[in-house]
Amino acid sequence: MLVHDAHCHYQFAEVPAAAVDLARREGVGYAVVNGSAPVDWPDVAALAARDARNLPAFGLHPWDVPTAPVGWEALLRETLVAHPQASVGEMGLDRWVEGHDPVAQETAFRAQLALAVELERPLTIHCVRAIGPLMDILRATPVPRRGFLLHSWNGPVELVPELAGLGAYFSFSAHHLRPTKADLRAQFAAAIPADRVLVETDAPALCPAPEHRRYELPPDAAGVAQNHPANLLVNLEELARTRGLSPETAAELTCANFARLFLGQ
Repeated sequence: MLVHDAHCHYQFAEVPAAAVDLARREGVGYAVVNGSAPVDWPDVAALAARDARNLPAFGLHPWDVPTAPVGWEALLRETLVAHPQASVGEMGLDRWVEGHDPVAQETAFRAQLALAVELERPLTIHCVRAIGPLMDILRATPVPRRGFLLHSWNGPVELVPELAGLGAYFSFSAHHLRPTKADLRAQFAAAIPADRVLVETDAPALCPAPEHRRYELPPDAAGVAQNHPANLLVNLEELARTRGLSPETAAELTCANFARLFLGQ
């Protein structure tokens, strides 16, 4: 059984190469490796050069907007042009992070959205406590022809039809396995269209609770649990259970959706 990871950060030091190799042996195929800032874009590019299944994505994460170097937009364009298979991301809006600057975040968001449209690349969006501003932009601005991913979807069900009409895909993660997120799991069961569902780990982030954790990585320096990339298989099985499918059918479904969005197939 083959399954693709729609969103991860293999470039982070907490994800050793051995963990990625194990994930591949367990059935993880393509993985969209999302850069967060210019400082880690070369590491993402190196992973793509090492293994074509590591699909690069280059973006400026909203948490990194305050420290972005002058000229990051030109460097992002240059990097994307040099990697025709790359998507744009991780980028977005975050009103939760301490000390956020909503104007600066929106400016960075609009710049990256415009670049994705111009270069015809799919886009990965991070959105935390900013669904209103996000909708304002998406309703009034062109979006990439192939669509965009709302990674680890965390929004209200009433927006799902409109977002799907705009080109959104929605990824299922360990975030949706928390008991407090039953409403989001219900969306994946009934509201989110089958042809817009993906599965992700966000590894090394979004580590599942112990009962959903089949594979382990050492905690980081602060003692925070880290998500193993092979836990994608657990997320897929839980997505399958949520939608009333066999794991094999869920894998086929999400792989087809992944190919449409990220591979243009």
